[in-house]
Amino acid sequence: MKYQSTNTKQIYNVEFKNGQQTCPECSHLRKKKTDKCLNYTESKGVAYCHHCNTTFFEYKPYESQKVYVVPEWKNITSLSDKAVKYFEGRMIKQETLVKMNVYSDNEWMPQFEKETECICFPYFQDGVLKNVKYRGAKKSFKLVSGAELLFWNIDCLKDYNEVIITEGEIDTLTFINNGFDNCISVPNGANKNLEYLDNYIGLFDTIKTIYLATDQDTKGIELRDEFIRRFGSDKCRVVSFKDCKDANEYFLEYGGIEFKELLNNSKDIPVEGITTANNLQTELRDYFNNGIQCGLKLDVHEIDQFITWETGRIAIVTGIPGSGKSEFIDYVVARLNLLFGWKAAFFTPENYPLKYHYAKMFEKFIGKKFTKEKASDIEYDIAYEHIKENMFWILNEDDLTIDKILENAKHLIKTKGIKTLVIDPYNKIDHQFTRSVTETQYISKFLDKLIMFGKLNDILIILIAHPKKMERGMIPSLYDISGSANFYNKADYGFTVHRQFDENNLMTNEVEVHFQKIKFKNLGSQGVSQLKYNYNNGRFDTGIIDNWDNSNWLIKDIKPVLANEDLNFEPRELEF
Repeated sequence: MKYQSTNTKQIYNVEFKNGQQTCPECSHLRKKKTDKCLNYTESKGVAYCHHCNTTFFEYKPYESQKVYVVPEWKNITSLSDKAVKYFEGRMIKQETLVKMNVYSDNEWMPQFEKETECICFPYFQDGVLKNVKYRGAKKSFKLVSGAELLFWNIDCLKDYNEVIITEGEIDTLTFINNGFDNCISVPNGANKNLEYLDNYIGLFDTIKTIYLATDQDTKGIELRDEFIRRFGSDKCRVVSFKDCKDANEYFLEYGGIEFKELLNNSKDIPVEGITTANNLQTELRDYFNNGIQCGLKLDVHEIDQFITWETGRIAIVTGIPGSGKSEFIDYVVARLNLLFGWKAAFFTPENYPLKYHYAKMFEKFIGKKFTKEKASDIEYDIAYEHIKENMFWILNEDDLTIDKILENAKHLIKTKGIKTLVIDPYNKIDHQFTRSVTETQYISKFLDKLIMFGKLNDILIILIAHPKKMERGMIPSLYDISGSANFYNKADYGFTVHRQFDENNLMTNEVEVHFQKIKFKNLGSQGVSQLKYNYNNGRFDTGIIDNWDNSNWLIKDIKPVLANEDLNFEPRELEF
């Protein structure tokens, strides 16, 4: 029988038996490989490892609704003396704790590899327990593995048209302690996993005002900005804690009278088109303290030495037919998703029917051809689970205008949190030309629309555009794209993908990426990457074929590499 790990998402073909046994996820990595750290409950069909805090449940990949582990409510209401003193130090009343069902219990904490006393925050929805967060010593935390992620105190969304969002349960308790029952907390801090928002964003449709009271550190600000991006700036206000990090620290420092004025003193998100220095306070301070930062790297040196990536930008890509420009963009999108969790949407009618494009993305992630002869059923399932949560397609056959594409992209930003939009190619859009504007004027306005959409919604937009007909072997530039020099002039990133020809004038797998324009020096410089197209999976490699990467990225331990370390771009003046 197949069981999936809630930790790595890997699927194991194992036979669990009732009682204690070894864990397929962690036992082989431990010194004590024979320790029976996993317990299987046959009646529930669920196994749980006390060492790596992973739940395994029967894998059913095609269920329309995700199956979650449901924790058992122990109906504990008491707090230990130690917990009471902790909350007294936070100035949180016991009646507030009772109201929110906070209690003490002993729980296995993987950080200490033993049971330890914890403060427990039960997550209820409509009277049903959905999850429990355990807070132990030394700021150790864990949630019930495999249980649903949702906002703490989520039911208050039904009773109010205004809501406060904090980064932790202590801060939510602080607001409730001061009479603000309309406060919820994210379940997992400033984490990039926003499953709780994806699943419940519809509950906010009737909320008129959202007060964002996240922590005032870098991660908290990033979480705040993502909420603004998803909810829309028109319904959000930012709560400031002055020189304090969070709500509880502010309460301890300034007391209840000033605390009650926090919402009155909150700030509107700047109206589109109007900005003041006050609106840029956080960004200016970060720039002053840390300097300008580079973008994100793909962890591929041959590419990273010329270009790094950030949202709010437009990349324009060209190349002659068959040069591999779409394959290269798929590769970039897969790496950004894998390393940084950037979900992506594609408008790609040339890949219709879309099963063809799905197969290409499968090969990028799994490292094998999309065929039963090369990949296993388990690899198929792993890729299916990942792609359905991270890759989306836009194709309304009745309306191929750019306005409809961006309308659909906006919906995916709100509901799925996409960070990348690929339009492939430009000439498949239904362009609404009128006699009153020239093609050059139209293209200028078209690109301005994309640029503003990318900036206002904080996404990376990648536009693929074909060049005019070129002589065999010539390398086009962005100036060779039919219609306007604005394709070069208005791009933040501009590059050409070009395949070399052999002596018989046939295309080879030798690929050059000519980075012609990187608008900002901190994001890269001009240059040429020499790559090889990997026929096994559509990836781009360097070196000899024996060293090509055919590994399964979805189970490989790949960590993000930030580009603000050891990167000194040198200007390279190249002619194209």
